[in-house]
Amino acid sequence: MRISLLVLTSVLSTLAFADDVASKNLNGLLGKITSMSAQFEQHTLDQKNQPLQTLQGEMQVKRPGLFRWDTTKPFTQQIIANDQTVWVYDPELQQATKQKLDKQVGNTPALLLSGDSKKIASSFTVSQEKAINKNQAVFILKPRDKEAVFESLRVSFSGSQLNSMQLKDSLGQRTDIFFSHIINNGKIANSVFQFTPPKDVDVINE
Repeated sequence: MRISLLVLTSVLSTLAFADDVASKNLNGLLGKITSMSAQFEQHTLDQKNQPLQTLQGEMQVKRPGLFRWDTTKPFTQQIIANDQTVWVYDPELQQATKQKLDKQVGNTPALLLSGDSKKIASSFTVSQEKAINKNQAVFILKPRDKEAVFESLRVSFSGSQLNSMQLKDSLGQRTDIFFSHIINNGKIANSVFQFTPPKDVDVINE
């Protein structure tokens, strides 16, 4: 079964900071990342913590508004965001879905990496966990939109480097995403974030 990134913690621990301070701290860390490329490994678990799916691939983001998420194993899928459009392309299904980006703000956690970090507070309530050590920072984001496809997002930094994201959806499923081989603020061509559907591919507009 394919579980889309767009549908991508146990009980949250006691939170140490008020929303305004947490938002400021998160904005400060995200504001240092103008671009990011990394490999990822994504694990999805059901309500009983039984594994449902494991994915591997590569991701690239660039501010403002450019995002690419390429799943390579066990199947191929591309999620590409640029300007006002999000494309989800499934080569094996010969299908490409086109969506307006503004419909995904607050629903697609990874897009916060390419968006305006100063606007996070308008889409999420933000809290910060008490750090285990001074080099670690962990934030909990909950969508303000009651129709969002996930209930909470846990974002973890080591120093100024994002190293993991953890989502919990309304069905009780949990998705853990771990980043490796991370390059922050490297040069990424804008052409990386362009997508033209190949011939003979069904295009679905949403």
